[in-house]
Amino acid sequence: MKQIIPALLGAILVLTGCEEKPPIINFGTPITVDTTFVLSPVPASEPHTVLVEEYTGASCTNCPAAHEVLKEIQKEHPGRINVIGLYITGPLQSKPPHDAKYDFRHPQATLIANDIYGGVNILPLGGIDRMPNNGSIKIERGVWSNIIDTRLAVNDSVNLKIESSYDTVAGEASIRATIIYTSPIAFTHNLSLVLVEDNIIDVQEYPFNDPVHPGFDENYNFTNVFRGMITGAPFGDPVLATMPIKEAGRVVVRNFKYKPQGILNAANCRIIGFVNSTNGGEYRILKSAQTKLK
Repeated sequence: MKQIIPALLGAILVLTGCEEKPPIINFGTPITVDTTFVLSPVPASEPHTVLVEEYTGASCTNCPAAHEVLKEIQKEHPGRINVIGLYITGPLQSKPPHDAKYDFRHPQATLIANDIYGGVNILPLGGIDRMPNNGSIKIERGVWSNIIDTRLAVNDSVNLKIESSYDTVAGEASIRATIIYTSPIAFTHNLSLVLVEDNIIDVQEYPFNDPVHPGFDENYNFTNVFRGMITGAPFGDPVLATMPIKEAGRVVVRNFKYKPQGILNAANCRIIGFVNSTNGGEYRILKSAQTKLK
């Protein structure tokens, strides 16, 4: 099989991977600086953006169809659906096919599955803003569209903007996250930042009766692949933890700076950020946003 080596991660990769695994990203210890102030008048709430955490696998024959469901939903709602593809250890369907070049399974993705979702044993499966449906935040693809439509109508209490840049001379990567509270918030919450990568070509299994790819596609284009968390895994980093109430108009600007080793190509990478509750053992998503790594 012809091996196609994608442009693997940019700006923040470390060349410490093992055979048949994309290089594990070592973000080191980012230097973070917070600035906070209050705006008046209070900005209006921006339209809600939905975070989909898609549990998937290269040996999961039904997963390509699930990817297509999400692609169609993204086309219907451009710029408002942020997808993270989580490849975990556990389900047999998560193992790479025999002829695969890469193993996308990531220990931090498994942490998210276990510590936030209570374990994931079947694929495909999804989390939509980590909100429950019939008592569970683990949601089957047949109802993804309906639940996403419901979440799109939510009136947010937080606006979020994610910006990214990379200084090739200094070898320094930067991310800026700006959180604006449009309504008062009195519960605890964290900021999470995830790196995902698109356009990785490898083997994906299909059903044997698939009319286009019977059994497998050796040139499948993997997108939204989870490559690691820049913030603490799996819960993110606290925001204004010592301030009991974040009033409407409060702004928090958090800057991350770090000097990664082994710079490659950032063209296929994005940063997805989200503000998630940590109140009472639930981790619902208040807001998500993304940007290209530049």
